[in-house]
This record gives sequence, structure tokens and C-alpha cells, in this order.
Amino acid sequence: MNTAFTWRKSSHSTGTGNCVEVAPTLEGVLVRHSKHPEAGTIAFSAPAWTTFLSDARNGFTATNGVATITRIGIDTLVTSLATGVELRFDEGEWSAFLAGTADGEFDYPELLAANL
Repeated sequence: MNTAFTWRKSSHSTGTGNCVEVAPTLEGVLVRHSKHPEAGTIAFSAPAWTTFLSDARNGFTATNGVATITRIGIDTLVTSLATGVELRFDEGEWSAFLAGTADGEFDYPELLAANL
């Protein structure tokens, strides 16, 4: 499942390997849960990915048009608006992703510039 992509996680992720994973594609970026890859992926176009990163950093629920971000207790649920794929991340997993996002680890400027 999506083995042709190079998946990466935040450098802030713990050694358990449970985290938000992202993979750049020719069209944008895919997201999945490393602990549950069988749950599916959410595909973002380049512009939607840029907005998703902003949504995540700023605590918005959904201005990207692709997925909602919902807090459930201390967990975060990312749900695809198109496919219904739900990816639930615990506090540590989501915090590591946010820290990586703040550091620009998932910006992919060359890829995104080519698709904007």
C-alpha cells in the first residue's frame, strides 16, 4: 500500500515509530498513520497541503478543502472530506507533527512550487 512513496515522520517523533507520516508525490502530499497504514491515506494537492499545515499550526478545523482536524479529548482526528478516511493521532504523535511543521520539515518548497 503506497510503498512507492518515501514516507517520513517528524524529527520530533519518539522512537516508537507511531506518528503522522507524510509522503510528497508529483501532485502534492499524502498523509497516513504509521501505526495503522491500513487505515488509508489522505491526499492533498499542493495548495491544500500548504493550507492544511497552516490549519494544523493555528488550530483551525478545516479551511483546506480536503480534511477536517478535530480534537477528541487529547487526541486529534484528521478526516478526509472526500473519502471519509479517519486518522486518529494521540497527543504525542500530533505534537511531534506540529513541532516538525513549525520547523518547516514538511514544507517541500520545490515540489509545491511546481504545483501551485
